[in-house]
Amino acid sequence: MKEPTVILTLASDIQKREEISKRLLKFGRVKIIEKYANAPQEIEEAANFVINVAERAEIRPELGYTEIIQGKTIKKFVFKGSNLNEILNDVKQNVLGAAYKLNEKLQELEKAESELTNLKNEYTKLLPFKGVSTDLTFISNLKRFVVKFYLSKEPVTFECCLSSVLERGKDEYLIVVSAEANKAREIEQIAYSKGLVELQPPSGSPEANLKEISKRIDDLQRNFLKLNEEVKELKLSLEHEINAALESLQVLKEVSEIGKPEGRFIISKVEILRSDIQRFYNNFKDIAIIGGLSDADEVELKNPMYMKNFDPLTETQGIPGPYEIDPTPIISIIFPFFFGFMFPDMGQGLVLFILGFIIYMKGWKNKKKWGAMLASFGAAATIMGLLSGEVFGFYVSSIPILGSFLERLAVLRSFSSLSTEAIITMLSVAILIGIFHLTSGYFLDFKQTLRKDKEAAFFEKLPILIAYIGAVFIGLSIIGSNYSFNLFTGRAALIGVPNRILSSITVPVTAISVFLFLFYTVKKENPLDASIQFMFIIIEFLANTISYSRLAILFLVHIVLMKTLNETVAMGAVSLPLLIFGNLGIMALEGLIVYIQSLRLHVYEWFTKFYMGNGTRFKGITDGLTHALIYVL
Repeated sequence: MKEPTVILTLASDIQKREEISKRLLKFGRVKIIEKYANAPQEIEEAANFVINVAERAEIRPELGYTEIIQGKTIKKFVFKGSNLNEILNDVKQNVLGAAYKLNEKLQELEKAESELTNLKNEYTKLLPFKGVSTDLTFISNLKRFVVKFYLSKEPVTFECCLSSVLERGKDEYLIVVSAEANKAREIEQIAYSKGLVELQPPSGSPEANLKEISKRIDDLQRNFLKLNEEVKELKLSLEHEINAALESLQVLKEVSEIGKPEGRFIISKVEILRSDIQRFYNNFKDIAIIGGLSDADEVELKNPMYMKNFDPLTETQGIPGPYEIDPTPIISIIFPFFFGFMFPDMGQGLVLFILGFIIYMKGWKNKKKWGAMLASFGAAATIMGLLSGEVFGFYVSSIPILGSFLERLAVLRSFSSLSTEAIITMLSVAILIGIFHLTSGYFLDFKQTLRKDKEAAFFEKLPILIAYIGAVFIGLSIIGSNYSFNLFTGRAALIGVPNRILSSITVPVTAISVFLFLFYTVKKENPLDASIQFMFIIIEFLANTISYSRLAILFLVHIVLMKTLNETVAMGAVSLPLLIFGNLGIMALEGLIVYIQSLRLHVYEWFTKFYMGNGTRFKGITDGLTHALIYVL
């Protein structure tokens, strides 16, 4: 479900800018559309400083999954004040000091890194002269002679003068050239033609300098590593405070930038949820003239408690547009069902449920939602495992005390037998599930098209929906007539309706739907394009429907994998580690594969039928605050 937003214009006395900012901050669920003014210097400088520190230190906005599982939580910092300055002072007193403390240590680390880099560069320049213990300072004082040093990838000789080649390493040679001073120009030309790199002779003894620099590099390296560890420890201990400072200062900065000056007045444009219009009027009518109500393109996803956890899955394909239906409620039911169908194990499902529940209880923002989704996947796998009688690959009857009771609930146990009949039945069930899923996609396409273009809905989308349903019934009639085309003479079909009745209804209705579709598309496009489009739709009908067979295939793959693993029980006590790590491996690998396949069925088979996802999500100025809460007194 989604809620639209609207844009409002506020006009108020320029002296009330700060009061407008304060009330917007207190209102919370509001987005500032246009920013004109600069934030107060104190807020601007503090915000930019914390942003700089957070970027240099690579501060994480959320806890990692490992920390969540370990039980680490985040307690929000609360900042209060009757105006923006008081809130800013509260931020400074409580958390801004953490950013300054980390900044000092970062500066030490950056200084050490700079010194280390400079020394390494100096060492690299001296490296070609390694082994030369002579003080080369005298070379710069020569008047009648010239001595030049070059670096080459191969041995090079200078016929015009005296030269020697010293091997410095693989494909690296130091070329020393000496001659009378008047040949300096000729030496440079030869070196240029051969692509040699000239080296400036160092002062003092290169060998002695290399040893000294190497020692200093070792000392600086140890100091750098020590400082790096100190920064990591300090960052971990202060990142909550720095995130709180970052979030609160960014909000203060944003609300301070509102208002376009127009003489004695300021004009401000804001966006709010349509349901908040009356509350907004009540909050601002005494200090501003409110007008310019217009619809905005952004939407807010407002799903019930359980369903909203699946918002991230919808968002992978984009936010619903103005005329689109939010598919999240359907996804919240079908996605876990698909996962459980392909991962039928009561024991492994419980493990996933517990892991997801821990992440949900301890996590923040999207991690909390992903934890809830994982718990729902685990719950679905547990239920499906119970119905199929699987617990860590063993039959439920092997469970002490509860085994006999759980055995009565295993109504799908026969599907785990891997017999030919069971496999065919499972494939048929999977295809049937796919038919219902695809039909819902075509129906949603018709329903949302009806909102903006009734003609296209009835002459393009509805015929496609009817044609798909008709194709399904025609297929059932063919199967019911033993794969012959005696559709109008057969007496019984798979669904218990005589073929002659079923076909007499579905074939004409399907034909009419195809005619309407072609008639409408030919009006918009040329006949060839319309025919090609129709052919692709027919191919999609078949390909998309068959794709759902993966539900049954992965169901059977899981059964086979667990049966194979559990054969190690015959090894006795030695099999225990194999069973434990084998189950963990299967949960990780197969769980990922099943998730990907569930996602694929939604993204490629279902979403493509009706969903564009070209909308934009509404985000108020205080939405998404994880580490801070701001109260305006």
